[in-house]
Amino acid sequence: MSRGRTPPVKDTYSTHDVAKICCVTPTTVIRWIEDGLIPAFKTVGGHRRVRREDLEKVCSERGIPFNVQTGDETGRILVVDDEPVVLDLVRDVVNDITHSFEVEVARDAFDAGRLVALFKPQLIFLDLMMPGVDGFEVCSRLKRDSATAHTEIVAITGYYTEANTERILGAGAVACLRKPLDVTDVRRRVIESFRLREEPPSRAEEASPENAKVLLITQNADFRAKVQDELSEATVKVLTAQTAEDALLVAQAAPPAYVIMSLSLPDLGETDLIAKLLKGTSRPPTIIAVHDDPSEAMREAVQAAGVRMCLPTKAVTGNIRGLLGV
Repeated sequence: MSRGRTPPVKDTYSTHDVAKICCVTPTTVIRWIEDGLIPAFKTVGGHRRVRREDLEKVCSERGIPFNVQTGDETGRILVVDDEPVVLDLVRDVVNDITHSFEVEVARDAFDAGRLVALFKPQLIFLDLMMPGVDGFEVCSRLKRDSATAHTEIVAITGYYTEANTERILGAGAVACLRKPLDVTDVRRRVIESFRLREEPPSRAEEASPENAKVLLITQNADFRAKVQDELSEATVKVLTAQTAEDALLVAQAAPPAYVIMSLSLPDLGETDLIAKLLKGTSRPPTIIAVHDDPSEAMREAVQAAGVRMCLPTKAVTGNIRGLLGV
C-alpha cells in the first residue's frame, strides 16, 4: 500500500502512535495527556503530539516496553485553507483510509511557508483564493523549488471556472476540485497521490442498495429534512429516531446498513449507543457521527469506538450520497 519508502525514525508521535506502542486505546492516551501523565503539545492543526524522549521516559518509568512498530511511512498532508470545514472533511476522509496520515492546516501565507519547510508535506490541498495567499503563485513557486518540486498539489476553489482550472494545472497542480468538496473526489486524490490500493468494501457497503436502510438519529429537524431530501432519489429506505433509546429499538426491528447519528443526543452517554449498534449483528452498520463543532478529543473517542467518520454538520449536508456511496 505504500510508496516503498523506508519508515523514518520519528521525533514525535500522535495519540494513535502512542496507543499502539503502549497497547491501549487513543482515548486512554488522551486521558493520560489531560491528566499530566504524558507531556504533550499541540500542533497548529490542533493535533496532540508527544516527543520521543518524553514517551521513552514515561514507558521506562512504568515498565512499558518501548517497541516502535515498523510499517509504512505516515503520509503527510497539508491543507492550505482558512475554512475549518475543509480541514475537518479532509481529516475525516483520510481517517477512513487504511493507512497512517498526519494532516496539518495553514490558514495564511506565513503558516503555509513555515509548514511546507518544517512539515514537508507529500500532498497539499491548496485553496486558490484565500486572504493573503495567491494559490497560483504558491503552486508555481513550489514546483520551481527542487526541494518541493515532487510535492503533489490539488487545488480547491469556490470560484471554479475552466480558465482557473487550466491556469492552475499549467502551474503544476494535478487537479482542481470545486467547493463544497466532494468526499469521493478527496478520497480518490489521496489514494492516487500515495499510490494506495482501494480497500475492499465493508460488509455494509456490500449490501444491495435496494435493501439498504439508513438510520438517521437527530433532534435537529432542519438537518433531518435535508438528509431525507438528499436521499429521496437514492434506492435506500430512511429510518429516523430522535433519541438514542429510540434508535436502538428501530435498529433492532430493522437493522440498518448505515447510521448517521448526532453526537448532541441528550441520552447518548447513557445508552452506549455506538457499541450496541455494532454488537450482535452479522453485518455491523457503517456509522457516521455529526456535530456542529466536533473537538479532536470527540473525534478520536468515537472513532476508537467504531465510528467510521466524525464530521461537522455543514460538511455532511450536500455530501450524503457520496459519503454513503448510494
